[in-house]
Amino acid sequence: MPKSNLTPLQQRLTQETWDPLAYSKLAFTMAARAAKYTGHYLARKTPKAQTFRIGVNVAMLYPAVEYLSLRQYRAFMSTALRLVDWRAGLGSEAKRAQWAVPTRGEGWQGYWIPFQDHKKTPTTISDIPVGTGCDIVVLASHGGGFMTGHALMFLNYFRRWMKSAQEHQNIRIGIVSVEYGLSPENPFPVAMNEMTAAYKDLVKIHGVESGRIVLFGDSAGGNIALGTTLSLRDGYSELGSPAGHILVCPWVRNLEPLQNSLFDVVSEIGCQIYAEAYTQNNPETIMCAYTSPFSAPTLAGLSPMLIFIGGVEILRPSIEQFVEKAQKDGVEVKTVVGEGRAHNYFLLDDISTKKDRQEAYFAMSEFVSDIHRYFKPT
Repeated sequence: MPKSNLTPLQQRLTQETWDPLAYSKLAFTMAARAAKYTGHYLARKTPKAQTFRIGVNVAMLYPAVEYLSLRQYRAFMSTALRLVDWRAGLGSEAKRAQWAVPTRGEGWQGYWIPFQDHKKTPTTISDIPVGTGCDIVVLASHGGGFMTGHALMFLNYFRRWMKSAQEHQNIRIGIVSVEYGLSPENPFPVAMNEMTAAYKDLVKIHGVESGRIVLFGDSAGGNIALGTTLSLRDGYSELGSPAGHILVCPWVRNLEPLQNSLFDVVSEIGCQIYAEAYTQNNPETIMCAYTSPFSAPTLAGLSPMLIFIGGVEILRPSIEQFVEKAQKDGVEVKTVVGEGRAHNYFLLDDISTKKDRQEAYFAMSEFVSDIHRYFKPT
């Protein structure tokens, strides 16, 4: 098949892992975008709330998926995530093992990140059974466009959140982060089924009541979390509904017209690649409510949601439309908009401020505190 007839994803599957030309194009584009942003900043044409440091970092982060093959992109992201871990003091397996324990069940695997009292001497976490020693259990699906990332990529942010929840709300949070199969090798419904299996195990095997479980997902992980909760509502009523959802800049709608922006890390072509990887361009899958939650006939019956939105992210219109639909269907939704901020802003130190992150942790802690306050054991 001529290259011109290949889809964006197919083109990236045919390229080699190491292509100096691709990396050269990427480096040149990153520099060009940084220079372009600088010009806009000097001319005062950038978002008012976006600082120069944040804006330049956003501009340079944007183009990777457009220039690299899937193998290259995964290697690029893996290196970037390792650097993030090293900066957070989590660069070695031994360091991560102080916070997260591998766990698995029938049809899924992941990590158990138990609550640890930051005011006391660290405990041996392998002695803490899954779902115990905490008030709320968060079941998390990470982002990464369905194609990259891993279950511990936000471990440092989870640590910060757990500390904030304890300090400000006196709430103990434990987290199960699912290591779902990545697309395109594992397209829909693999990730959703693995999340559903993890939820089932929490309830049936580990004895965690559904009223203590909160689903968490960012970006594509938010899509998977929403697909999971819709699947639970439609086919697993005996398990009970999760008590709430925390969604960070969630992907909520396929076939969405997007417009590229110098001020966001997400691009139109990137979204096309991610969607194709997950749905395989199957028309029924593309319009399925479990991959495009906005397409659900109704969102009625879903538990409360806390949704974060980047003020200048290109997915903002679709997220706001989803919020409006959910509220019309009777779902309680609270939104937090990061003014001048890009997609997934507070989950990346380089494109957010300390204040952004603290406010996000506080909002999430307050949300789960409210859930815990009204939880009534059965």
